[in-house]
Amino acid sequence: MKGKLYEILMNRYGNKYAISMAVAKRAEALNELSKPLVKTEDSNLVTIALEEMKEGYVEIKNAEMLKVLVANVKVAKKK
Repeated sequence: MKGKLYEILMNRYGNKYAISMAVAKRAEALNELSKPLVKTEDSNLVTIALEEMKEGYVEIKNAEMLKVLVANVKVAKKK
């Protein structure tokens, strides 16, 4: 189930690091007794945070700025 949620979020945001950070922050808040914003049978805090992002309750601010952060890496030719 987590794989499908993550795939949906990657299509929305396109930045795996930003998704990971946002989910980690939300899972931390849930661990500190914050109430879940979605109903789910899963008690895993990461899964709950992913589900909240999918439903739009948790968002990444400035998602458009994340597109600028994609690196353009060139592979050096071997001599």
